Order: sequence, then C-alpha cells, then structure tokens
Amino acid sequence: MVAEVITEEVVEPTGRTELEERQNLWNEIQKFNPKARMKDYYDENEWNVEKMRSDLKALLEKERFGR
Repeated sequence: MVAEVITEEVVEPTGRTELEERQNLWNEIQKFNPKARMKDYYDENEWNVEKMRSDLKALLEKERFGR
C-alpha cells in the first residue's frame, strides 16, 4: 500500500478527523462484512469515504430490515 499523508481535517457531521472517520467506517463495515477489502474503497491514492458511508448504510439496513 502506498503511504499517504495523514491530515487532521475535521469532518463536519461527526467532529472526527478524516482519518478517524475513515477508520470508524472501516471498522463498522468489517463488523457486517468481514470479507470487505480496503481496495474496494481506495483507488488512485484516494479514499472513497462516500462509498464507505453508502455501503455501511446498506449493510445496516440489511441487518435491521433483512433487505
């Protein structure tokens, strides 16, 4: 994996740094889908946080409603 510069930008909705938000999303995705791969969310030296949020939302809905 290519080393990335760690920034301390704050993500507005949660008050977490960008790094903390990505880690939190990844941890939650892994709980529901242990087969998930980081490369599904990292492309061209950039994390796709919106895709992580969207996938986590779908996983949570599936868990809650069985969809």
